[in-house]
Amino acid sequence: MRLKLYLGRGDAPLCTPIHYNYFLQAFIYRHLEAHLAQRLHDEGIGEGTKRFRYFTFSRLIGDFERQGEQLVFSRGAVLYIASPNKAFLESLLLHLLTTEELQIGESRAPLRKVEAIPQPRYQSEVVLKAISPITLRETLRQPGEKYTYYLEPREPDFSARIIGNLRDKVRFWHGRDIPPDDAYCTPYAVDLKKNFHMVNFKGTWVKGWSGLYRFHAPPEYFEMALDAGIGERNSAGFGCVEVYRKSHQNRPPTSAEREQNTQ
Repeated sequence: MRLKLYLGRGDAPLCTPIHYNYFLQAFIYRHLEAHLAQRLHDEGIGEGTKRFRYFTFSRLIGDFERQGEQLVFSRGAVLYIASPNKAFLESLLLHLLTTEELQIGESRAPLRKVEAIPQPRYQSEVVLKAISPITLRETLRQPGEKYTYYLEPREPDFSARIIGNLRDKVRFWHGRDIPPDDAYCTPYAVDLKKNFHMVNFKGTWVKGWSGLYRFHAPPEYFEMALDAGIGERNSAGFGCVEVYRKSHQNRPPTSAEREQNTQ
């Protein structure tokens, strides 16, 4: 399930920092019950180094212009927040219903309306639209140094890494391993340049890609992808997806689809 937040007013532009992910994450934690926020932030759910917060959020969606170090949304913006955790969503919704505006950096964003969006019906194969960049990374080492490498969507390991990450999320959430069978997540309409995003999150530059992806997986993976996000760093605003349409496996993307999803 997810919440849809309508931010801004028609009579005044909505201004935010260019890199706003951290501020959106911070406002989410601030609008949860204190014990729930602390447990999610400090511990998450999982074991060892594999721990998940089980929520994600989109980019701010709306027409905007860049003015200096700010983004100006002339007609306001929409923000989606998704999670499989009912306690998380109920706590967040309860606090948002008594909130008139959100603090995003040094800016204040009026909160006009909040809607609860139900989970779409399961389909074995769909085209997913990334409404926040998908990121996958690995640490590479050379003599005397190490660095972070971000996988591009067209690399051979991309699909397997996406499905493996979802398998861990599903296993910890349901308490049992559910094999992915022949699941995959592959680029459908992704321009490696136009869909590329570089996001500064608390001083760290994170690379990710938006665009359209063909996705086939069991129901539990489908639900987890939509509710918790795909890829990594979901609770920092990466990997939030929505169903773009039912997939027709042999149908190539149209030029309109390619152009429409490079924004």
